[in-house]
Amino acid sequence: MSNIGENFFSKKRKNVFGKIYIANVRNRLRELVNPNDADCKRWIWELVQNAKDSISGQPNRRVDIEINVNSDIYIFKHNGSPFKEDTLFGLLYKFSEGKTNNYESTGRFGTGFLTTHALSKTVEISGDLIPDDQTEPIGFSVTMYREGEDKELLEGLEKTENSLRYFDKPLNWTTYTYKAVTERNREAGDLGIQNFKDNIDKVMLFCPEINSIKLVDNDNTITIERGRDIYFHEYNCYKINFIVNDGCKRIKKTFLYSKIDEYDEKLTERFGTDRNIRICCAMELDENNDIYINNSSPSLFCSLPLVGSEVHELPFIINSPDFEPDSERQSIFLAGTETDEKTGKISDPGINRRILTKSHEIYKNLLKFICNNNIGKRYMAARGLRCVPNVTRFFDRTWYKKSFINPLRNILLSFPIVRNNENQYKIISELNIPDYSNEVNKEQAYLFISQVYKNAVPSYEESINIERYLWKDDDIINFVDIKECVELINDYRDITTFEKNINEDVWNWLNSFLPFIKSYHPEYLEDYAIIPNMNLEFVKLNKSLAISLNVPENIIECLESLNIEWKKIHIHKKITRYSSGTDHKISIAESKIRDKLTTKWSEKMLTLIQYIPYDCIDENFIQKRKTVYELCSVMWNLSGMKNGSGFSKNLWNGIDEMVFDKLLLVIQEFKEIKDKISIEFINKVLVCFSNYFPNTIISNYSIIPNQNQELRSTKNLYKDINIPEIFKDCLKNCFGEDIRKELINKEININNIHTTEKKEINDYKDILNKYFSMAENPTYNRYSRTFSDYIPLQSKIEAAKCLIRIVPSDSKSLQRKLFNLYQKFSKQTFSKNEYCEIDINDYNYKLWDNSNKYIFDIIREIIEKNKDVKSLANDLRKSEKDTLKYLNIFINKFSDKGRIVPNQYCQFCEIKKLMNEGDDSDLNSDNDTVFENDTISDYDTDSDDSYNKKIKIIPEELKDIAKYLGYDIKSILIHKDMGRPCQRSMSYEKLCEKIDKIMQEKHNDKSTYTDPDFKKGAYELIEKYFKTKSEDELTNSFKYTYSVKNNIMIDVVLDEEARKTLVNIRNKYNDDEIKHLLNHSSEIKEFLKKSLSKNSTQSIVIGRSNNNIRISYNGYYNSYNNNTTIDDIYNIIYKLLLNSNKFRDVSMKNSIYGGIKIVTFNGYEFIIEKFDYYNLLINNNNNNNNNNNNNNNNNNNNNNNRKINIILLNFRSIYFYL
Repeated sequence: MSNIGENFFSKKRKNVFGKIYIANVRNRLRELVNPNDADCKRWIWELVQNAKDSISGQPNRRVDIEINVNSDIYIFKHNGSPFKEDTLFGLLYKFSEGKTNNYESTGRFGTGFLTTHALSKTVEISGDLIPDDQTEPIGFSVTMYREGEDKELLEGLEKTENSLRYFDKPLNWTTYTYKAVTERNREAGDLGIQNFKDNIDKVMLFCPEINSIKLVDNDNTITIERGRDIYFHEYNCYKINFIVNDGCKRIKKTFLYSKIDEYDEKLTERFGTDRNIRICCAMELDENNDIYINNSSPSLFCSLPLVGSEVHELPFIINSPDFEPDSERQSIFLAGTETDEKTGKISDPGINRRILTKSHEIYKNLLKFICNNNIGKRYMAARGLRCVPNVTRFFDRTWYKKSFINPLRNILLSFPIVRNNENQYKIISELNIPDYSNEVNKEQAYLFISQVYKNAVPSYEESINIERYLWKDDDIINFVDIKECVELINDYRDITTFEKNINEDVWNWLNSFLPFIKSYHPEYLEDYAIIPNMNLEFVKLNKSLAISLNVPENIIECLESLNIEWKKIHIHKKITRYSSGTDHKISIAESKIRDKLTTKWSEKMLTLIQYIPYDCIDENFIQKRKTVYELCSVMWNLSGMKNGSGFSKNLWNGIDEMVFDKLLLVIQEFKEIKDKISIEFINKVLVCFSNYFPNTIISNYSIIPNQNQELRSTKNLYKDINIPEIFKDCLKNCFGEDIRKELINKEININNIHTTEKKEINDYKDILNKYFSMAENPTYNRYSRTFSDYIPLQSKIEAAKCLIRIVPSDSKSLQRKLFNLYQKFSKQTFSKNEYCEIDINDYNYKLWDNSNKYIFDIIREIIEKNKDVKSLANDLRKSEKDTLKYLNIFINKFSDKGRIVPNQYCQFCEIKKLMNEGDDSDLNSDNDTVFENDTISDYDTDSDDSYNKKIKIIPEELKDIAKYLGYDIKSILIHKDMGRPCQRSMSYEKLCEKIDKIMQEKHNDKSTYTDPDFKKGAYELIEKYFKTKSEDELTNSFKYTYSVKNNIMIDVVLDEEARKTLVNIRNKYNDDEIKHLLNHSSEIKEFLKKSLSKNSTQSIVIGRSNNNIRISYNGYYNSYNNNTTIDDIYNIIYKLLLNSNKFRDVSMKNSIYGGIKIVTFNGYEFIIEKFDYYNLLINNNNNNNNNNNNNNNNNNNNNNNRKINIILLNFRSIYFYL
């Protein structure tokens, strides 16, 4: 019985054990038929874990590991501690023995080794075993068969058990041999080896119990050497180097780490034994001292990498043997409460959270070291902080972000981990971090962002990297993307503001930015105002926005001046690489101008007028534009001509006409020439009208100035055809008739006015005559009870004075003669500005008919104020000769009324009281005189000769004789220079007859014999005049007188005393002497007169008589014969002067002519030189200037009242005044 029971339980126990085994391995082995990548990578670490765990609990023990890969054969071995029976049994039968409460052991669940079956389900295992009853190890080998399903597994287990072999001696190395059979096995082998290579350095860092590891991968050997730890106390950090020998390459691996290994009450409570919490956080540094992250490595290590937890990225590698991972070692427990509800002790999630929370301080230590030791690529210190990892198992997202990630973020934000363009590290909050989440062209986006934010951004490479790690839900971090750039530009509103906030050439920048936005973010163009228009304002893209690169600036300027918002809806011309898709040409711009201006007048039209199209080939059109501008600028004060190059000629069509019309209307409003409206300006307007606006009806505008400067229509104006200003003044000032109001201003160029209406001076002749013909005093009409119109006499006189200054251009015209006479008699000399000349024609020759009579009256009045010609000449300040000429013309050509005609005494008489001299039958023509100014032309100045040639004049001696006889014929004869204007004449024959009659009457009356005038007249007539005439003439003309001439002489001329005197003379002188005395009677009379006066002067008289020369000195006479020489005469004169005692010195002068030198008491010197018998040449030797000395001598003589007379009786007398 006992044997049955024992066999029963033994048999049943084995059966149950087989089922439990199948249950433990079946599912997992099924998974490993097609293992996932995590399993493929993890298999090698399960073997490393076994090697490490083999020496757990042995603090000073280290393990060496070797891995050999040869094609499909994978051999893993280590020299760790030998198996114990329980551990070997647990390995073979899949359960963990001795690890659950061993915190030195990494594997706790006994399931990890199954993962190695991803390489092969058959594993050859050899090593050392310490049997339970022994202390020394023995060698063993066993082959593990785990192929197939349940039955095959049990069979495999039996085969495994049967393959167990023992060796007396230990093998010293535990060896696992796998042969990859399937393709997935091979892939698992490759992935595991690669993951080993990626993480072995970290494993060596976190597992100091591993002494060395060697990998022989198909003849390529890799080993890793551990360096010495360097501790940095101030940072509580370590630095260690590992040398990886990969074939012929030596690779240095550097790690910065900080750790915590401290007692933890929570863990101690949980595990019932003193436990420290162990945490090590590390960052790898590359050869450039930059942070390096191998993205193939997980961030979580529980001594060995938790392969499969790669999604759980952290800014550092965190290792803690105290992590509580899941059974597959792919994640850590974080979901759930931190305290186990059943036990009240810290839970697995609580332990893991505690580890992560404590890593914050380690992270801060690492950052301090990094930022103070010039370690680069610090942005990698933000790895894993961007967002909560997408962990699906055993994970609490809320806790993870709030309690783990956020504190890490806050720590990171306090350190300068981001490098800017100046290679300076800045705290993240100091920079603008480009956000490339929506960008295709990141580099271009970065360029724009950095420029907009004035380089307060990371460097481009830094921005690319940091942007991957930074989180977006933090106000401290200023993420900027292209959209924010666009918004910022939109907020700037205009280029000017934007330019101040960007360090780039704003136009070059926008020329790159806008095409970029158009390519990658076209919606921003419509949503934000970022396109600069021509007003330098940012605007949104809309249907109106266009480019206008070909529209010149001057046209745009014109558009804007017209309040046409061209610049607002057109992209700035400096934007050359972006287009809205609509291009507006010049034609569109001009059409907008025309639409604005062609409806009705507006001052905006003047804007267009300012533009001159200098590039126009039509020079005449350019001139038109300049002319129109010039005129408009006067009226509207335009700012100046502008360059209108590029403007079409047709642009001004219709506008010019409206502008010109408005210009004329504005001019019309001035009503007169004043202010801006000058004659010159009006002429320019008319030239413009004539040249450029021929269709304008100029007569519709009152813009033409009359001669009163008033603006009138040409309908009411006439061209002034040389109407003198004097004439206009005459009508206005004298008669109140202002003809200037209907005459076009003379300064106006009438050639530019299309009118034929004109007026000449003769057109006003009737008006002039009307006023002159009006009464000079008003008359009262008792029926109408009004006074009649009248023109005062003085007004007519003043009018005549004006009209006389309108002079015919013909110098021989009578009116011109009258003008000249008027000047002479009124003592006025009119300048060229005071009179004017006109041409005489059939219409205006009677212009002066009514006015001249008033001029006659003026001249007549002037003449009558004087009694004779001399008085008049003095009054006129003219010579008598000229005065007579003026009188001649006036009397003969214009008027002889009044007492204005001179007789032959030059006394003024009425013409009716005078007679012409001579017989009119002797005249062949009138004596016509003409003069100009002071010169009388066409006038025979030798009036006596011309007069005598025309008529038989009365001899002057006969007129004198008539006067002696009491008939003063000269008083009634008109002056011979007056011509023959009298109605009566006195001929020579009539006068002779008259004289003869008077002589008869007087001779018959003896009482007249004593009348000296009768004596004189009779003597002159008979003794002188009769001797000049023939006897026949005398017989006919003086019938009585001639017949009794001797009787008259005896009875009348010679009385008794006279006869005695004649007898005495005859007795004293012979005939020649008497003859000589008579020939020189005047000299003798003068000599005698002076000799008898009180102040008689000394005289020397030299005379010649027959053959003798007589010299007389104050009554003393000497007679010399004719042989006396001139020297003898001078000697006599010399003695006479010397003995006179009247001179300071008298001496003979020695010269070729000889002569006498006389020095007066006043110091004057004179020379009397010899010349010839009949002349004495007297020279003044004082100053060699005869005239001056003569004047001085005269003055001296006047003072002394003395003179010497030297008289040559034979020919002439010379008086020399001392």
